[in-house]
Amino acid sequence: MVTEMSIGRVNPELYALGAGTWNLDGINAWDSSNLSELEEWLLNYVNVLCINSWQVKRYIDVYSASSVIGFSSEDLLHISNVYVEAEQNWAHTTKNLLLHRNERSHTLLPALTRQIDFYFSFLSNVSELARSKWTEFNLKLMGIGLGTMLISLFIIFPAIRRVNNLYINSLLSPGGSGISFELIFTFFIVAIRACSFLSNSFILEEGKVASFLLATTSIVRLRSSIMKKKMLFEAVSFLLLISILRFTIEVGLSKQAATSLFLSASPSWMLGVAPGHPLWTYMAEIGPILAVILLAFLLCRTISSSIFGGLWKYINLGTILSYVLIAVYWGAESSIPTLALLLQGMATGHIPRMIYAIGLGQLLLVAVGHLFDKDSELDYKRSLVMKTVAILSAWSPTIIILSGKQGSLVALALIIGGYCIVRLESMEDSDSDAIFTFNPLAITQWNLLAVCMFFATGHWCAFDGLRYGAAFIGFDEFVLVRQAILLAIDTFGFSHILPVLGLPLLGVCNFLFGQNNHGKDFRFNQLSQMYMMYGLVTATMVTVTVICVTIHRRHLMVWGLFAPKFVFDVAGLVLTDALICLASLLYSGGPTGERVPETER
Repeated sequence: MVTEMSIGRVNPELYALGAGTWNLDGINAWDSSNLSELEEWLLNYVNVLCINSWQVKRYIDVYSASSVIGFSSEDLLHISNVYVEAEQNWAHTTKNLLLHRNERSHTLLPALTRQIDFYFSFLSNVSELARSKWTEFNLKLMGIGLGTMLISLFIIFPAIRRVNNLYINSLLSPGGSGISFELIFTFFIVAIRACSFLSNSFILEEGKVASFLLATTSIVRLRSSIMKKKMLFEAVSFLLLISILRFTIEVGLSKQAATSLFLSASPSWMLGVAPGHPLWTYMAEIGPILAVILLAFLLCRTISSSIFGGLWKYINLGTILSYVLIAVYWGAESSIPTLALLLQGMATGHIPRMIYAIGLGQLLLVAVGHLFDKDSELDYKRSLVMKTVAILSAWSPTIIILSGKQGSLVALALIIGGYCIVRLESMEDSDSDAIFTFNPLAITQWNLLAVCMFFATGHWCAFDGLRYGAAFIGFDEFVLVRQAILLAIDTFGFSHILPVLGLPLLGVCNFLFGQNNHGKDFRFNQLSQMYMMYGLVTATMVTVTVICVTIHRRHLMVWGLFAPKFVFDVAGLVLTDALICLASLLYSGGPTGERVPETER
């Protein structure tokens, strides 16, 4: 049996089977003894189609009147004309039926069949219109978008290569081919992740796949570390961190992580402790507070070095104050009676607003400091470190408090992951066959780590994956722009804002570890290439997402699965590009107007 899926349409075979009249197929339509029975069956069937058509027409009218993006007037006029034609024919058929009700004639049989065709035509037109508007993307716009993405990819490739032309002689050894194992491996990692987007189930498991690919790169680094007998602790720590993130992503996707992903969802039975034991309560409440205190301590140690000074040091002091306020805020809302009673008298309701205000003030100071900063050739690296740490410090308290008590733990995970990537990259800097000013494998690892951060914080690519409660932390009233900004910061904070703005630390920290002590021009070109590589990886993923959505544009779950993924990826790409432009202005330090030294050409 073949059934046709259509709005309001009733399959005649199924209707006959349900009404107990399946044997009417064998009735001779020209037999006058059976003619009235067949006409009665067709009449009932037409009545069903009439009711369905009226309901469909009413729904279309109500939807078009109430929806912001309803059907066009031309489409509604066409649908109305088809419906009016069907109703007029049905009125004429009904009139004939009443006139010839007592007559045995087969003249009504063609009229009822024709009426069925009229209703089928109307329902088919509605079905086609709904399919084109509700279950398909605009092919013309999709083609323009896909073409734009492909053109951008072809532009980025020569731009990355052009940066190397300034320093190609110093990067390649006399016998070097310029093609390294890391480059080939990076290409395959990016290609595998991009091709995975063509799978329907990948969207639901994207976080797990990203953590798997990141673990694969970590194993390669571990192998290199064992062979060179260096950085073994960092390689093992990075692999262990990825394992923890993998478990956290699993918890986040199961919607069991309301506050602390790392602590409250731990399988307590593995340690022989009852799930309701107070130990887990203390760990879930005290752990995030200790983590934010540790963040404040690390930042304090960082700015105490000789690199930091002047305005940039005071910006970071504001972040330390925000960390203390976050610890007080979480302590006051703790479920531990002693801790909550200790902080009961404090006005904790205003703490989130204070943190937002401090962060906004820090961003303004960063902009002012950049305008009046005159970094010389020798101080460019120190200035770049100060600016990067300052901008990350300005953003981090707001992102942490919006993410809930898991925020401080996720921030620590991001710092540890970045540190391990930098240390493991410094182990590879001595390779003489590199074709880029910076290893693309490290950029890919940083990109995959950012993707893991998105899912580890309890988000996923669906509109129900947004943490709407984060937009109201510190506020009770709803203001569209304000709540939208806070929701966007919570959604893309750990996965886009901090990774993009913190990308320079991957290259500059090698200088702090005594690697690649080049001049300002080289550092600026290296930073430009790093951002272009990061943007290339992100743009490649979005391009494949567009291709995937185009292929599945008529899929049943196009609006429930593919469209949200497309929206999240495009929004992330736009934000990434905007942050890259902002970072380029912030970290450029102004033109030097100096020639590249001969040793660096």
